[in-house]
Amino acid sequence: MKDKKVLFVFLAAIFLSVVAVQCFRPPAETGAVEIGQAAPQFILPDISGREVALDQYKGKIVILDFWQTTCPPCRYTMPMLDQIQDEYSGKLSVLAINLQEPKELVRNYILEQNLHSRVLLDAEYSVGDRYGIYAVPMQFLIDQKGIVRYIMTGIDPAGRTPQIMREEINKLL
Repeated sequence: MKDKKVLFVFLAAIFLSVVAVQCFRPPAETGAVEIGQAAPQFILPDISGREVALDQYKGKIVILDFWQTTCPPCRYTMPMLDQIQDEYSGKLSVLAINLQEPKELVRNYILEQNLHSRVLLDAEYSVGDRYGIYAVPMQFLIDQKGIVRYIMTGIDPAGRTPQIMREEINKLL
């Protein structure tokens, strides 16, 4: 029985190491975006191939959600952000920015998960690098004037991620 527990702990440690390697990147060399700065502008294709510019959303609150399909915490945050977008309909938009994954893989994942946020493809990691993304998920809350007001990396270990996001959004309303 003791050997099974040791084996389980060993396998769990290996699994968590693999997850950490998949979800974390080294910090960008160009420097990260900070709270209080203007959000760097970008244009990326959405999953349908249409170009989307961040400045199209001026006047609305925007959450940029950087993610990958291989990231377990992203599987938690994406549906949660979809729900928050529905709750703040007309006042908030979520732009889910996939980092460096093939379009078909992303499309299949979105369909399987029944997600409704606008999905953008950062195939070359240009926007991820510009924002200084070093882990996924990573969210940037941008106010109606285009200023970064809150940054969240990963998920809250106490399970308060949805509550924290709502509190930060409510500060901007």
